[in-house]
Amino acid sequence: MQKLIYVIIIFLVPSCVSEPKHKAVAINKTIKVYSQEYHNNAEDYTFKWEPPLNPNNEPVPFDLKNDMLIFTPTLKGNYKVHLSITDISDEVVKDEIFYYSATAETLEVSIAQPKNDHTSQEYNLTIDKPIVKSKSNSMKVKNKSRQKRLNSQHKIKADHNIHYTIQVFAWPSLEQARSDQLKLIEEGIDAYIQRYYKIDTDAIWYRVRVGNFTNKNKASEIQKQLEKITGNKSWLDIIHKE
Repeated sequence: MQKLIYVIIIFLVPSCVSEPKHKAVAINKTIKVYSQEYHNNAEDYTFKWEPPLNPNNEPVPFDLKNDMLIFTPTLKGNYKVHLSITDISDEVVKDEIFYYSATAETLEVSIAQPKNDHTSQEYNLTIDKPIVKSKSNSMKVKNKSRQKRLNSQHKIKADHNIHYTIQVFAWPSLEQARSDQLKLIEEGIDAYIQRYYKIDTDAIWYRVRVGNFTNKNKASEIQKQLEKITGNKSWLDIIHKE
């Protein structure tokens, strides 16, 4: 009987162990990690963080803000963050592990394209045009109209490959860039840092940027809001997608 119970336990235990649930996030998007259970009473505890580990099990650069750890995944795959919380007596009250799954950012694909008035007028003129005198002229008109439609479709497809990001700051100092990034995050803005090498000066600069937009008008609206918040002039940068 005991042997039978032991065999049952062997089969039951593996079935009870499940893979940790990973929270879906986007690469190049800043993540704020904190304990939901102890966040509201953070002043009563000490939060001891270990560096986040990327899909290659390598540590990831991070910042600390009060009881929060802030990092930006740059690779696709799973990330893990370990937190140990101690009380005033340095006794461990909670160990937490946070799991994330980083994927490429989902791009906008269902933007309603406004009608091009110029194209519509040309199309109407072609339709309303009096009957042509010869069949050859009619074929030329049809071929010309077809070519215009093809060119228009090609232009729309090309426009979809152009993405916009808002560059708010740029510094030769990573420390200054991180400081500005954290200020934006405190305002609820999902800012990230991009490393950039300037060939003409042989120097590395750090760009503080926001967003990845396919709609230029939407990017411009967000840009105006950012300039009101920061009091700093920003600009749109074009990112060509393959």
